Amino acid sequence: MLRKLIKISLPIKIVKCIIVVLFFSELNAQFKEANITFDDRLLRDDEKSSLFNLKNSMQKFYIDTVWNDEYRDLELKLNIQVIFEGNANTGSSESFLIQSLFSNNMDLHFFDKGSQFSLSQNSSLYYDSVYYDPLSSLLGFYGNIILGAELDTWSSLGGSQHYEKARSIAVRASASNFSRGWEQRLLLINILTDNVGLRKLRFSTYLSYELFENGNIDECILALDELIKNLDEIFNNYSQENYTNMFMKYHGSKIGEIMEKLGQKEMLLELQDLDSQRSNIYKEFYSNISLKYFLRLKK
Repeated sequence: MLRKLIKISLPIKIVKCIIVVLFFSELNAQFKEANITFDDRLLRDDEKSSLFNLKNSMQKFYIDTVWNDEYRDLELKLNIQVIFEGNANTGSSESFLIQSLFSNNMDLHFFDKGSQFSLSQNSSLYYDSVYYDPLSSLLGFYGNIILGAELDTWSSLGGSQHYEKARSIAVRASASNFSRGWEQRLLLINILTDNVGLRKLRFSTYLSYELFENGNIDECILALDELIKNLDEIFNNYSQENYTNMFMKYHGSKIGEIMEKLGQKEMLLELQDLDSQRSNIYKEFYSNISLKYFLRLKK
């Protein structure tokens, strides 16, 4: 399946035309896999038994939900680690305190420091962006954030709809009886949406990858130049920004390698200044260009 085909109109503006090849399939959801692990060492055996079906319910929550009617073939992979801190019985249900980590196992990692939810014998999980449920809303919040970041790679600021859905969940949850952690989650969504430079960086990075792979060299160089501008925008507004650092930690080496193969010494110098934590990597790519030029002269 072709994920995206690209056409560029440059230098003033980068335009990405996406041709989506539709396949008829029973699987139309955005998340292909949801790998979920539990750390329940702090729970008693009888408390652990209450969690017997929960992992499967969480997996079905992500895999069976259609999160976006337009992008139905993304096949995203999601990893969730849940640490159970304790349990409290509340009538016919049990209330669990948890910490959790949501990740795409690449450039997105969100550690959630604490939440609380009740689990009754007949409870089920389903996504509803309007109705509030402590656990379903938590899963929906991070599902929308990860999907929003993914759609930002398809078009510039393309994930806005899902970031706003996550924000709506957080606002509603903050006023509920299970409000633990929701002020911090509302702060998180504000941080992610305010950093417009990072969102544009996601697009220009993946755009440069595809242009390079398709052999569109001139367009790729222009996309890389846009990438540098995005980084400059980020670091003009934030001296050290955790989510940008996380992104560059995963992508920096590949970006530098493409710049080396295209002989972009000036870009590599700029990248050293903008992404100083990985400056040694970029210096090596820069040196490789100089070495190749020297070897050509000797011939």
